[in-house]
Amino acid sequence: MQIYIADLQAYNSGYLKGEWIPLPTDEDDIQDAILRQSQNGQSDFAIHDWELPFEINEYTNPLKINEICHTIQELNLNKYLIQHLEYAYGIDLKNTDTYTLKNYLDNIYTIEASNNIEFAQNFIYEFYFDQIEALPWEISYSIDYETLYKKLEMTMNITKNEYENIYYYSNN
Repeated sequence: MQIYIADLQAYNSGYLKGEWIPLPTDEDDIQDAILRQSQNGQSDFAIHDWELPFEINEYTNPLKINEICHTIQELNLNKYLIQHLEYAYGIDLKNTDTYTLKNYLDNIYTIEASNNIEFAQNFIYEFYFDQIEALPWEISYSIDYETLYKKLEMTMNITKNEYENIYYYSNN
């Protein structure tokens, strides 16, 4: 995670002058970068680029961005888990405290699966293993997991992390 802080006066004069700041970092490092890119506070600065798992704009407070990055690192969040929080709970990371995030994270579960059908199978076996095993094989092998996945999608929020074959889901 990092942001590019640019000197707006130089930018408006046709020059690219700025620096990348890796996040999270100490607030002093950010303040020093802002001073360097704003000619010791004599001109404005803006964030002209970023590599973050959440959305910002060029005038988002760099200290707030750093605080969010600390939280992301502390809670070990990835972009898919952040997407799930945003989608399932309407969370805006820029306006949510760590305690609230932890409470929401307590209600998010994971299942390993490479596709939607495997997710449905793993979900059913995780919660209904004994009932499935008690069914005659003709019935248990006839379950339409594709339709079941679609039904699960209607009753819960599901987000897929395609790089790690993990699904995040929550019932809300």
